[in-house]
Amino acid sequence: MQEQEPSILDYLKAKLMPWRGPAPEIPPLPEPGAKRSARVSTSSPKPAAKPAAVSPIDLTGIPWRTSLAFLLLIFAQIAWRPPNGTWLAGAPLAFGALGLIIWSARIGEWRLPEITLGLPDQSVLSVRGFPLIIGLIFFARTLLETSGNQFTPDNVATWIIAIFATMAAFWQGLPISRADVSARIEQYKAWIQPQAWRERVSGYTLAILVAFGIAAFFRFYQLSAVPPEMLSDHAEKLLDVLDIQNGQSPIFFIRNTGREPLQFYVTALIASWFGTGLSFLSLKIGMALFGLFSLIYIYLLGKELGGRWVGILALLLMGVAYWPNVLARAGLRFILFPSFTAPALYYLLRGLRRRTINDFLLSGLFLGVGLYGYTSFRIVPVVMVVALVMYWLHEKDRYAERRALIAFAVLVLVSLVVFAPLLRYSIENWQEFSFRAFSRLGDAEINYPGPVLAIFFDNLLDALGLPIYSGGSIWLVGLLNRPALDLVSGALFLLGVALVVLRYLRARNWQDLFLLLAVPLLMMPSILSLAFPEENPAMNRAGGSAVPIFIICAIALVAFVHAIKDRLAEKQGKWIGWGAGVVLVVIVMGLNYDLVFNQYNAQYRQQSWNSSEMGAVIREFSDRIGKDQSTWVVAYPHWVDTRLVAFNADQPGREIGLWPEELVSTLDVPEPKLFVLNVLDVDGLATLQNLYPQGESQLQPSEYVGKDFLVYRVGTIQ
Repeated sequence: MQEQEPSILDYLKAKLMPWRGPAPEIPPLPEPGAKRSARVSTSSPKPAAKPAAVSPIDLTGIPWRTSLAFLLLIFAQIAWRPPNGTWLAGAPLAFGALGLIIWSARIGEWRLPEITLGLPDQSVLSVRGFPLIIGLIFFARTLLETSGNQFTPDNVATWIIAIFATMAAFWQGLPISRADVSARIEQYKAWIQPQAWRERVSGYTLAILVAFGIAAFFRFYQLSAVPPEMLSDHAEKLLDVLDIQNGQSPIFFIRNTGREPLQFYVTALIASWFGTGLSFLSLKIGMALFGLFSLIYIYLLGKELGGRWVGILALLLMGVAYWPNVLARAGLRFILFPSFTAPALYYLLRGLRRRTINDFLLSGLFLGVGLYGYTSFRIVPVVMVVALVMYWLHEKDRYAERRALIAFAVLVLVSLVVFAPLLRYSIENWQEFSFRAFSRLGDAEINYPGPVLAIFFDNLLDALGLPIYSGGSIWLVGLLNRPALDLVSGALFLLGVALVVLRYLRARNWQDLFLLLAVPLLMMPSILSLAFPEENPAMNRAGGSAVPIFIICAIALVAFVHAIKDRLAEKQGKWIGWGAGVVLVVIVMGLNYDLVFNQYNAQYRQQSWNSSEMGAVIREFSDRIGKDQSTWVVAYPHWVDTRLVAFNADQPGREIGLWPEELVSTLDVPEPKLFVLNVLDVDGLATLQNLYPQGESQLQPSEYVGKDFLVYRVGTIQ
């Protein structure tokens, strides 16, 4: 095949990106059967031979620059950590660490993990016309039939047919003949044979299983107790689940300024399947499962961007980290942001690398489903467009560019088909659909507190400090003004950023540039809180950025281990290198265990009200007298949400709270009766004493410091 001369487009791209040099020649397509290396090195060459022996005091054989840089980054975080630290105190240490990193890179002390590259798919894209027509017709029917904001058996069936038909229209390698199906069945039979499983089990497999098991422990250990209490947002969620149990099936839940539906339907299923009912635990189980599911794709995405060990360590570091653990345990929709960001980006990046349409189809599927999760996920389509632009700017093959654009268009189509019911709702009710996002971005509720551009850049700087400086002041999703990462992970993140920059400068792989840009882009739902800048940084709205952040941490940890292995004698270096890695992981586990189960739990107990204790007292009383309508909570300003007490008392949806002036309505209810009061509610207690002079008040002690409450009983229990 004759070589093509550089095109005008190639020349223009070279001019816009001068670091790439002159306009590149477009290489010929490989001949059929030609082989291509599965990986390309993106680091300095590995030393040809390792020293046979190293003296314990021979500094030339010890990666002291690497180790010192890592320690300096830890001390830098300590120096600038709030409330007493400042950026100026830690900046010299951080810059010193950066100098050591550059120095060690120049002398070849770093061997960076490699980005996976493989032989791209050169097959001609095919489209099945009949499934595509069916998919488009049923897509249009879905848009028409989902009017009225209700899922019905008919429109759900139409929607599912539209999704499957559209996927089938573009899916490559779909078995369509009896012979194809038989061959596929035989492949599956061979895959599940015991001998095949024994061959697949390796040290890497065991490492993945161990990492996943440790992550599952951190996700589910003491799940019912940490955190201990529900907040008003949980009451809103459980009321939505109660609506589902009562036969309603909204596409978009309008209560509490409107929310996407995924969590509520999942919680309704869990409440039924696990027998946990309308409870905090039902909310937690669903979100913890989604958080665990996301780790599968954290591993795969890490493997895509750095190899198997980067994937395993990214899974482990994110699995034990307190930031995503708290997002999952909070029982709200926060964890759905990273849970669907990881698979959507994984299939997109793999599809761009392999040029396979099936990966784009799966990316579009997860993109569409993710839009039913947490509002902040709406930034992900923008992030995916940026990934495509990065690919286009770096790709030299015009055929690959056209193929990527076509595949991305298919991705958009699939995501729209999946999004169809919510798309119809957004067309009909744009104000309600967009209120949550635009209430922080725009000035509909409050005037901007300053120049918009200045607020944006201030928010950007504050958000970039989220992993290593301060995660903000929302106590529900993290420790107040404490960074989202522990000290060791924070040092790995800073180290990883520097190493990914070095890897990009050496190899110009677009994935490295995208990995760095993905961090602030996925923080945009927090950064764009322009009308309420005090809400930034928010660890929940920036939760999607945890995906690239922990992959960067894993890249740094693998590079750190290799730096030790490569500089010492072969056997000695292997044991010391991986031993150091294991020690760091164990330290990370210990730090995050303390952050979640001690510090965060203690802070949460101090900030929340003990509605579970009040509910337990009411539930016990109701069970003894055999009825629920004889118990109330006397409402008091800035106290417990009485709806939560009702849920904890197994009286979901009941208006259990009464203000003092409303207590007279209880006179018609037969005795015995029970009232729960705030210990400071003098008016409420006086009203009850006037209405029921024969009643008795009793102080009910609480396990929470300063959270005791009064119980006022009227009548005797037979």
